[in-house]
Amino acid sequence: MPGAYDLIILGTGAAGTSAATRARRLGAERVAMVERGPLWGTCVNTGCIPSKLLLAVGELAWYRNYGHGGLEVTARLDQRRVIAEKRDLILRLRDRKARRLFGELGVELVEGTARFVSPREIEVDGRRMEARRFVIATGSSPSVPGVEGLAGVPYLTNVGALELEEVPESIIIVGGRALGLEFAQIFAHFGSRVTLLQRSPRIIPEEEPEISSVLGDALMAEGIEIRTGAGLLRVRKEGDGIGVAARVKGVAENFTGSRLLFATGRSPNTRELELGACGVKTGPGGAVLVDETLHTSSPGIWAAGDVLGEPMLEPWAGVGGAIAAENALTGRGRRIDRSSLPHAVFTTPQVASVGLTEAQARAGGAAVKCRSVSLEGISRAMMTGDTRGLVKIVAEEPGGRVLGVHICGPLAAEIIGAGVLAVKHGLTVENLVDTFPVFPTIAGAIQDCARAFRS
Repeated sequence: MPGAYDLIILGTGAAGTSAATRARRLGAERVAMVERGPLWGTCVNTGCIPSKLLLAVGELAWYRNYGHGGLEVTARLDQRRVIAEKRDLILRLRDRKARRLFGELGVELVEGTARFVSPREIEVDGRRMEARRFVIATGSSPSVPGVEGLAGVPYLTNVGALELEEVPESIIIVGGRALGLEFAQIFAHFGSRVTLLQRSPRIIPEEEPEISSVLGDALMAEGIEIRTGAGLLRVRKEGDGIGVAARVKGVAENFTGSRLLFATGRSPNTRELELGACGVKTGPGGAVLVDETLHTSSPGIWAAGDVLGEPMLEPWAGVGGAIAAENALTGRGRRIDRSSLPHAVFTTPQVASVGLTEAQARAGGAAVKCRSVSLEGISRAMMTGDTRGLVKIVAEEPGGRVLGVHICGPLAAEIIGAGVLAVKHGLTVENLVDTFPVFPTIAGAIQDCARAFRS
């Protein structure tokens, strides 16, 4: 294939960026990235980065002194300035990534919408490009359920919600997993009256029930109305606002708000790729099907990131992109393993988990023993004025091998790394007891929880 690229990567998000970096490190000379926009994908533009900035600002505005009586703090939120700060941060991150990928590493950027015309050729807005290997990393887009009346109602997804320059008086959020909960707290902390509707019997239903309960109580204490077991019936314009009819635990109810936000998941971006032309098979929702080496059903094509469906997490995409590129270029057949992949909810308090929940372990046939420790007895939590939360460890019985670590509390996302290492390397609760956490820290609660297995 004279003139062909060594590797063409479709998408510039976490998976695509990682794939391009790995390809150049491995010595691939001609590497191109194709992007229809915006550059650098969801995380930088409309996901992890901007939402966490707004969460951080909102936490400072809401909690101020965290109950420390000797400290008086006042706060005045300027929504336009916060959004301007968010936009500036995104531009700085975009520029830094561009300098590294296109400047230092010499990756070629081709802007436009790509579609396959054969297993070895794509077309980008009329331009034909050939490659020996491809990595599909086109990411995902917000998914909104079909609801009666939706076509006549203005609604938000995460994209529009992060651009609002005025705080809505009230907002209805549909979805009670990570995205919905984070936006619920952002808007509540910024001054909106928030109603959250969740279809399942509890928020974050994949987490331990104790953690769902603690977080739910914390959010409701801030004035957020949480209604679980809520199935949407219809939506409608209602004066200057929006009305939502739902069946909540079998009873029809009506809700009104100035704005309506759907945080109901995401769908892989595969519709425009013409994957039938290259022999790449897809599954439910258009997700690209791959094996453990991230190889698709087409010999020269690999895929990584959100385009594979769940889990749609930046670390999973980043590691996956590197593995996909390495396998495409070297044929080493490296496998990707998600058993120690953590996830987090960046509310206050935070939630972070890795490995199996108690229910998952038992459903898989494991004999388990579990212990939990409340943060109410953790010195560091008492000092900082926030003792909401707990640590729960799921361990195999006998032997004590750690199968899962689940945390709700301050800095949960920062300290889950200890749990990741425990699950990944098959450590036991006694191994955790024999470590030396810094004192006083929230992280010390993991050792306290491990010590509880001795009782």
